[in-house]
Amino acid sequence: MDHNEEQKALFFDIDGTILSELNGTIPESAKAAIGAAVREGHLAFINTGRTLCTIPAEVRNMDFVGFLCGCGTDIICRGERIFSRDVPEAEGRPLLDLITRCNMDAVLEGRNSIYFRDHSSRFPEVTAIYGASARNVDVHVGWENVYPEFSKLIVFGDKDSQDEAFCQGAAEWFDVVCRGGQFYELVPKNHSKAAVIDYVLKHFNIRLENAWVFGDSANDLSMFEAVPNAVAMGKHDDVLTPHASYITETVENDGLYLAMVKLGLIPEIAGFSI
Repeated sequence: MDHNEEQKALFFDIDGTILSELNGTIPESAKAAIGAAVREGHLAFINTGRTLCTIPAEVRNMDFVGFLCGCGTDIICRGERIFSRDVPEAEGRPLLDLITRCNMDAVLEGRNSIYFRDHSSRFPEVTAIYGASARNVDVHVGWENVYPEFSKLIVFGDKDSQDEAFCQGAAEWFDVVCRGGQFYELVPKNHSKAAVIDYVLKHFNIRLENAWVFGDSANDLSMFEAVPNAVAMGKHDDVLTPHASYITETVENDGLYLAMVKLGLIPEIAGFSI
């Protein structure tokens, strides 16, 4: 089958790319840009580390053809789930034991629920996530007792943790991404934002040179390395810079819209300035 010579596939991170991490909102310019891309005939996808249940309703209600969730562990296109992988107990149970032995804490992320070890944690990050999630996500407590259905996780350490031992032990089953300080994101091996792009491009028969990625954080690195057209937001992790083909403004300063217009992906839209 011949490739679609014109159609482009656009892949967007959420936090810091579409959704402002300063005020928790999506700029109207970003909504307009995504809508314009769809009208131009492009396929727009969310490509996120978030699992489906933690994607805000405002994002899910936008004009995306698909949601590539949990760093490639769950794929929903046009409302249909076409791929999904949970961490089997044979891999997950040793990891949970390792978290305990290394004196760390974690949030386990599944398609439908997220899981905590306890209501209270000495890690303020875990406590904050629990407080924010309990309002709008299905939350379970006590993952050390009943094995949870999860596809990826985030892990936190502090001065009393054995981070190096944990990372070495976890590397048997997971790719460990350091998100800064003692904050780690763990994804099952052979799953990533890059691997899921390859899957989608083949599924829709789109050439690699017609793929564009937009992101800002270290867990976007794999897709920046995999795709020639990589747009970094104005505020982004330094690790992305060598792989960015274009650097735009911040999300709050209409960075997504500005990049898509200047790169010829969409026309200018009345009411938004260049």
